[in-house]
Amino acid sequence: MGAQLMAVVAEGDRERVYLNATSKHDTATATAIPDWGPDQEMPNDRRWFSPPIYGMATYSDLFTPRQLVALTTFSDLVGEARDRIVRDAKVAGMPDDGKALRDRGRGATGYGDAVGAYLGLAVSRLANFSSSLASWNTTAQGVRQTFGRQALPMVWDFCESSPFSSSSGNWLGLLRDPVKLLEHLPTTTTCRGAVSQHDAQQQTLSSGKVVSTDPPYYDNIGYADLSDFFYLWLRRSLASQFPELFLSMTVPKAEELVATPHRHGGKTEAERFFLAGMVQAMRRLALESHPGYPVTIYYAFKQSETTAGGGMSSTGWETFLEAVIKVGFSITGTWPMRTERPNRLTGLRQQRTRLVHRSRLSQTPQQSQRDHSS
Repeated sequence: MGAQLMAVVAEGDRERVYLNATSKHDTATATAIPDWGPDQEMPNDRRWFSPPIYGMATYSDLFTPRQLVALTTFSDLVGEARDRIVRDAKVAGMPDDGKALRDRGRGATGYGDAVGAYLGLAVSRLANFSSSLASWNTTAQGVRQTFGRQALPMVWDFCESSPFSSSSGNWLGLLRDPVKLLEHLPTTTTCRGAVSQHDAQQQTLSSGKVVSTDPPYYDNIGYADLSDFFYLWLRRSLASQFPELFLSMTVPKAEELVATPHRHGGKTEAERFFLAGMVQAMRRLALESHPGYPVTIYYAFKQSETTAGGGMSSTGWETFLEAVIKVGFSITGTWPMRTERPNRLTGLRQQRTRLVHRSRLSQTPQQSQRDHSS
């Protein structure tokens, strides 16, 4: 398949200007020739990945040549910017202990690594708005991000945003929110945060602590598989600064605690893997967490299945609760939680479905028949 330029959206005086595409615009799109692309294949799992069905097998296929040129250029500039920052920090008088950030460096070298890490993350955010799966938001008149939900669905009419504009998906705009956050974070040494990565089935990190956790949702989301979309760009930008984080070509997946049939040879084997791993992870929490406080677990699993007797069941919920009870936890209560914004893509789709359903209920049989025929 190819792509045909349909229109150009330009910035006007407090408005958008929509223009017909010309031959010059078409020529400009054809001049970009990328020298690199994330050529790793997407998994053959239609629940989360629709593009392979249509012949778009690799992550490179999700980007136009011009998008690939832009993203690879930004990725390569992260390292150059980091080196320039270290030099400027030394010239400005910042002391330097010669240690990298990953070695707890607190001088100019560590400072450059820290800024480089934020720039690398910004490149991955740019990729989220710069793929051929980024659609046009007709309400806000801007580019909608690739990940409107936890999947990579096929998009037939996509948008190609300019990273140098002042519209959605532009580079400076993607940096603005992290910068605002950093400006308000405390800088005193007495108020510090720390992040550690541990295997949930073996960890001792929760020893004597109050635990609130959000485990994987059975087979609802392919966390590791979907993370490759960002990992491949992060690896190109930051592997030289944090080599231990990017040893593998893609996100490690073998130990991911998700019931993924295509990885374990079938649905039954995937459920068995998930249950065994979740039992072990919950057992560690039961052994290590503070005995005087309850453990709170967020488990947003909504899938329902019809049983042979005509009732409803949820394999994900049943499998998870079985793991919790097996290790000795007592379930004292479950509560519904409102955790998502109502204007999320999924929420808007659900709202639209409800509105259509209500309008059909209010129609006469003759109206409903006419709508169905049309």
